[in-house]
Amino acid sequence: MFKTKEQGSSMKTLQYALNIFCIVYMLFFVAVTKIYADEPLQAQLQKLQIITENYPPIGFKNKDNEIVGMAVEVVQEIMLRLKMKQQIKIWPWARAYIKTIKGPNFVLFSASRTKEREPFFHWVGSIFTMRASFYVKKGSGIRISNLNDARKVKSIGTYREAFDEQFLKKEGFTNLEATEQPVLNMKKLMKGRLSAVTATNITVQAILKEAGFSINDVEEQYTFLKTLNYIVFSRQISNEVVNA
Repeated sequence: MFKTKEQGSSMKTLQYALNIFCIVYMLFFVAVTKIYADEPLQAQLQKLQIITENYPPIGFKNKDNEIVGMAVEVVQEIMLRLKMKQQIKIWPWARAYIKTIKGPNFVLFSASRTKEREPFFHWVGSIFTMRASFYVKKGSGIRISNLNDARKVKSIGTYREAFDEQFLKKEGFTNLEATEQPVLNMKKLMKGRLSAVTATNITVQAILKEAGFSINDVEEQYTFLKTLNYIVFSRQISNEVVNA
């Protein structure tokens, strides 16, 4: 379990995930048991590619190079019960996201469920909730109270292909600067190279710590999106399989 000071605010979320583990487990089992109807169950299971992202405390590598995290714990327990032997892999989010859309046998966790993403995957869960906000450097004087305020700032750092970036693009934002490593956004923010960044309530403290700062160095502004997060399956797995 992860009980560092910086991650204390995420523990209720972890408890929620563990409480609904049985539901997630049953849905996961149903989704995979008929992927390849002409093969034994274990052969079907071993063909799945299980991937996540480096996004602490949800999923990340610890000092011993082990993949750990609050969502990883849930998925590992499912895999243990199903006797799945393959390793969870960490990929950059944009790559993992696109690969799971293309399929045919990818399992990705965790993904925020949005209207735009809905048709791309089969959704299993949810396993936790998340909210996205704008953050600014403490003392910068920048105030963001709504989306219009955010449109007026010079630059906003975003996480490439993340749910919050996708939402802002849809809203017509033209001042976004994307990266595949959220920690780089925090460093640029603290150096004055970005006006604001987007981050989530679950991950912001871990990202700041990795960047060499703390939550006291930033100010949370407007919360513009709230979502539930799921385990998602490539769409090639039929609806009949998922809903059986």
